[in-house]
Amino acid sequence: LKDYVKIVLTTRQIITKQTISTVEEMLPLHEFVRVHRSFIVNRKKLDSFHSHAVFIGKEEIPIGPLFRLEVARRLVQP
Repeated sequence: LKDYVKIVLTTRQIITKQTISTVEEMLPLHEFVRVHRSFIVNRKKLDSFHSHAVFIGKEEIPIGPLFRLEVARRLVQP
């Protein structure tokens, strides 16, 4: 979406004209993790993950190669 970000909530979706980096800066670091240049996820909503993807319900979200180490570090710690 270029400079637009789609935020997916349980009840609705919001589209805003901001970069994903700007949205990332506004989110609490301990609750959200950037897993890909195009995706930020809420840690509480994750059902499972492996080295290349995280899963929220049946939705598979890829983990980008540049984010793998940080995602693994953040998701393994309590």
